[in-house]
Amino acid sequence: MITAGPLSTSDLAATVRASIHGDVVVPGDPSFPAAVFGITGATPELVVVAADATDIGRVAELAGRAGRRVLAQITGRPTEVTAERTILVITRLLARVRIDAARRTATIGIGASWRQVLDAAEPFGLTALSAAADVVAPRATAFAFAADRIRSFEVITATGEQRRVGRDDPRFYALRHGQTAPGLVVAMTLDLVPQPSVMVAELTFAGADAEPVLAGWQRWAVRLPRTAVTGIAVGPDGDTLVIRVAQIHRAGGWDALVASLPAAVGARPVHVTTGPATTAAVARGDVVADRLALAG
Repeated sequence: MITAGPLSTSDLAATVRASIHGDVVVPGDPSFPAAVFGITGATPELVVVAADATDIGRVAELAGRAGRRVLAQITGRPTEVTAERTILVITRLLARVRIDAARRTATIGIGASWRQVLDAAEPFGLTALSAAADVVAPRATAFAFAADRIRSFEVITATGEQRRVGRDDPRFYALRHGQTAPGLVVAMTLDLVPQPSVMVAELTFAGADAEPVLAGWQRWAVRLPRTAVTGIAVGPDGDTLVIRVAQIHRAGGWDALVASLPAAVGARPVHVTTGPATTAAVARGDVVADRLALAG
């Protein structure tokens, strides 16, 4: 059980503000509503916008002395404050990615998006694997599982100490599997892999054909090889359906795969784009392609 320390909120805020490089926001400040936007549950006692991992360590140390809890808000993920007297740490300034091309590694700060990682690795002819890679790129199951490529974690302990937890540390495997952590993970380093050649196609169908296209696409999608992934969405004009498919180029049979879709859905596309891309381009929604017309 944590017992509140003697510091008042204003005293705690002043102490934290004097000890870090980032910003401190308290209830009543004009910027407080923006600082806690999207946060659910109890109101944080104060919000810290950390400038770096050292800030987080200092906040953890001061919170421990003052009997407060610390909760990190990670960009793009829901955050719920479950207890009073909680210091909420905003980590968006730590969302950085550093690529070591020689070692083929990426060091990823807390809060960085997978798109940031893919974009940073792309210029070096490298890419990263994610357990969620089947959403944005050819499936991770075509390679080794992503978690197996993590080399180490950077962790801030409850006493504010920053530690590296590598594969030789028994706590590494608990962290890798999302189990109880010895502190707050602020970064991880993982192995990258050579960028595979990816083929991408977008087939646009008229809205009048939406019903058969959707039904046919669902039947077609379940028969795709494991080296391919597909998705469907309403077109930007609101009156078309766009089907996207991507496949690792080395698998072969690309032209036949794309040509099989119109037959499967029973409709001719309005237009088709197809060509090579990278996993980063697929994640961004780009297609490096020439506009073609399907015969039929």
